[in-house]
Amino acid sequence: MDVRRSRVVVIGTGHVGMTVVSTIVANGLCNEVVLINRTPQRAQGEVMDLADGEEFFSRYTKIRVGDWNDCAGADIVIITAGAHPIPGQSRLSELGADIDIVDPILKSVMASGFDGMLIMVSNPVDVLAWFAWKRTGLPSRQVIGTGTALDTARMKTIIAERTRLDPRTVGGYVIGEHGDSQFIPWSTVNIVGKPFARYLSDNAAKYPDVTLDGIEEATRRRGMEIKALKGGTNYGIAATVSAIVKTILWDERRVMPVSTLIDGQYSYDEHDVFLSLPVALDGDGVGDFVDLHLTDDEMARFHDSARIVREHCAMIADRL
Repeated sequence: MDVRRSRVVVIGTGHVGMTVVSTIVANGLCNEVVLINRTPQRAQGEVMDLADGEEFFSRYTKIRVGDWNDCAGADIVIITAGAHPIPGQSRLSELGADIDIVDPILKSVMASGFDGMLIMVSNPVDVLAWFAWKRTGLPSRQVIGTGTALDTARMKTIIAERTRLDPRTVGGYVIGEHGDSQFIPWSTVNIVGKPFARYLSDNAAKYPDVTLDGIEEATRRRGMEIKALKGGTNYGIAATVSAIVKTILWDERRVMPVSTLIDGQYSYDEHDVFLSLPVALDGDGVGDFVDLHLTDDEMARFHDSARIVREHCAMIADRL
């Protein structure tokens, strides 16, 4: 009998990396999780601490410290390593420090013979996902940035908080850059099956202080606000990564807005840039794109987001 065993390698054991690991393990998403960190003894301590709770999880997952050779047999490699975020600093301003960390990691991963799915979590995620695709030579469907999947969840949470409804009743996406140029194409957002803009106008007396612009700005600033309050984010992004991992390993056909190669799809008319659009994910990685039929104003904002990301990609192109 040929038993299929799944392995996920997580590189970086900071707050984000370990919250990702604990979320994957708690949900029993794979058979084995391997931790790689520049300080192996810290990784070993994290393994021992997490393993002590295995009795209470729904499924046993082997957790261990590994090295670059473990990437060869991995289904998914997740890169969370990066410079410590500075409150008030934008994600793009972290690029110089983060590329110095991520570039040698990518070289080591590929030297192992890795040919699985690569999930980039480190910021600025769109730029680094593009760089990872170029550096590794992996097919674009196998390189995924977490992108605006987290921002989309934040949008739904904020709408739910202001309307006092379940966030799972909200449909729609945040798209573009995972950063200041991200935006919400309101033409595609609905709540309980009704366009959200119409829902607000129908309930203007009930929600007098709720506006589309206010929700969009709150969504854009939420990550920075969390950083200012606690020094960084980890729970939301860990849940996001866990959902992506589950979708891939369990071969689901789930539509998520992740950062992926945009290269001429539909009417978006963008090439050679990683941005977030809703795409179908499954065991083969990135599949079909969803055409949102953006309005002219929304398309202009999408192009502006692409321009910003592309300009920052050009800043590190000489590292390739």
